[in-house]
Amino acid sequence: MPKYTYENCRFHKDGEPFFVIASDYHYFRDRRDNWEDRLTKLKKLGVGLITFYTPWRHHLQMVDGTISYDFTGETKDSRDLATFLKLLKSVGLLGIFKPGPFVHSELNVGGLPDIVTPTFNPEIPGMRRFDDSPVRWCYDNAILPAPCDPTYDHLVKGWLEAVCPLVAPYAGEEGPIVAIQLNDETIFCCSNDPPWRLGYEPSSMEFFHNLLRERYGDIGQYNASHGTDYPSFDFVTGPQPLDGERREKHRPQQPEDVLSYVDWAEHQWRLRRDTYVHYKDDFVNIDVPFLTNYAGITPPIEQNIPEITPDNADVVPEKLAKTYADWWFAMNRVDQDVVDGAHEYGLISWLGVAAYDEVVFDRYVNTARRRRGINMEENWGFAAFYDERSKYPIVPVFQTLVSIAAGATGYDIYTGTSTDYWDDSLDRVTKKQCPTFPSDAPINEKGEPGVLYEAAAMINKWFNANGDALMHCDPENEAAYMLYAPYAAVASWVPDQDHWAIAGHDIPRCGYEALEPWSSSLQRAGFSPIMQELETASVDWMLNCKSVSIHLAFFMGEAEQQKLAQVIAKGGRLFLCGELPTVDMNMKPCTVLKEAVEAAGDHVSYCRENVFADGKFASRLVEAGLPPRVTCSDRLRVMMHYGKNDMFAFFFNLQEGVDNLHWLEFDGIRIELKLGSKSCGILRLTNGKIVSHLVKGANEIDKTTADIRIQCGKQVVEGQGDLIDCL
Repeated sequence: MPKYTYENCRFHKDGEPFFVIASDYHYFRDRRDNWEDRLTKLKKLGVGLITFYTPWRHHLQMVDGTISYDFTGETKDSRDLATFLKLLKSVGLLGIFKPGPFVHSELNVGGLPDIVTPTFNPEIPGMRRFDDSPVRWCYDNAILPAPCDPTYDHLVKGWLEAVCPLVAPYAGEEGPIVAIQLNDETIFCCSNDPPWRLGYEPSSMEFFHNLLRERYGDIGQYNASHGTDYPSFDFVTGPQPLDGERREKHRPQQPEDVLSYVDWAEHQWRLRRDTYVHYKDDFVNIDVPFLTNYAGITPPIEQNIPEITPDNADVVPEKLAKTYADWWFAMNRVDQDVVDGAHEYGLISWLGVAAYDEVVFDRYVNTARRRRGINMEENWGFAAFYDERSKYPIVPVFQTLVSIAAGATGYDIYTGTSTDYWDDSLDRVTKKQCPTFPSDAPINEKGEPGVLYEAAAMINKWFNANGDALMHCDPENEAAYMLYAPYAAVASWVPDQDHWAIAGHDIPRCGYEALEPWSSSLQRAGFSPIMQELETASVDWMLNCKSVSIHLAFFMGEAEQQKLAQVIAKGGRLFLCGELPTVDMNMKPCTVLKEAVEAAGDHVSYCRENVFADGKFASRLVEAGLPPRVTCSDRLRVMMHYGKNDMFAFFFNLQEGVDNLHWLEFDGIRIELKLGSKSCGILRLTNGKIVSHLVKGANEIDKTTADIRIQCGKQVVEGQGDLIDCL
């Protein structure tokens, strides 16, 4: 039997990395009699792995106040998880088990049972925002439970200790269950929520106060660092959004004021991470890799959900919305999570339509370049709920390829088949908008091919033939940006000078006016950007990057200052701007980095002015003698993966209209392309020759079918519409 492992951000089979081609299947929304047929058809479609949520509320049974669980279909056939696991194995598919406890999946209370929400069980305390208002699940307006509450935690324990022993015999090195994903987009789908929405309830505040004790030791040290006079940690409050009446009173006025934001971001990161580890180590105890599915660095999502309950308290002020990327970086410390062994990175991108929005495109790339891992959910057919254009094949193919080009080590077609078998006790919203879930999957609710079927079959076929070779290649780390969580923590709350009053010091920047314009500039110029947390990046890793950038502020931990000073001493190419730090994270004098920069040679570029905010940093790299390895025509995006013999060139035409002429060059090779509206594709080259290709040349939105022509030296690939050659 094969042995499955996970390392270096990739799944391995008998020690060799393999590319994951997956589909999510909502067995709980389908008839048991359909399961084998659908799994078989998904395998025929080219899928090798099934991800499946296992909703707590679906399997829980309450009789006279006593909790029991149906895993055999005794009360309803779609609850027969035991049979589903057997079918998964007999059909010959791998699986990733996703038991929540919160799973989203457009379910009532996100799949939590009614007994754990204060809306139906007043014994359960709810989550609280900064203003003490409850955090609600927008699909049914139910109040979400406090994640640290002991009563809720005890009920989670009961659920996971009931379902996991059923799955455990199927999990291990030989599969079919090769990994587990707990929660959904961290706690209650909040991986990209603003920092004032999470962690203010009493049980989480107790967690926060314990973290402060862990960091500062005693309240005297805390007060000395923060310029406060609290009698004990129990009196420390969480920060408030700096808007309206609160602005003048609470905006940062002294250097030490920034520490409250740093502490709060640490609290929210640890709340997410420690909850995951607690469930994994204390309740699950299955020895397989654990993954996450972080909601990526996304723009606001426009949802077309019937009777959805918008909450005015969730509306983000326009000024604060600008710092969205900073929320993500401050509260989702994915590099530290991996280093600590909490879980591996997985991403999702419910973004909009990347082919028609360059901001979406850029953020797709940033999400996948944040860290390599599986694209755990790519939208294949949720057109009725989100953007209607998602029902056209050009959209999921384009976006799936973008995530892979940026570094994803596999993709998950979410979902591969539509279903229509559930009642209001599970999901009382979806059928009001669409009788099936989702509206336009590759396989419809009758088990027949849908509009997206041929596109899914094409892309699956190509990656089944070429994906494993891709896993032996990597994007080049031409330009690195060092994310520093304390800077992101402050920037999350301080969008502009009106919210800042610390005389003589600049506002820290990390995502907004830093990473995002830096990355967009580089992407357009053909560079391969990457980012990593400064706290976890090694000196050797930074030295192996052609250039390293960071926007500095007046404070930085001594360990991080020492690390950057070592990179300078060893000749690393650094681009630094902002204010050179003069104090550490306790506001005590520390000028290690300042002294290193002032003594550095020409390999260090520094100026106080923010050189990233204007979106022109790529030209500065070129002027410094660091051109990109890849160049290309305007409005063509190209991303390369390099291996020992193979190279993979991903290309994306952002122009509309047919007969667009483009070109790309790398390593002395020039490729000329005639493409259509939003055409995209991949070329696999071995020793400089095209040996395999995939091109999406039909655009169903524009109703155009392009005449495609690709020339590399004397080689010519041509045809009309969608082209595939699998080697």
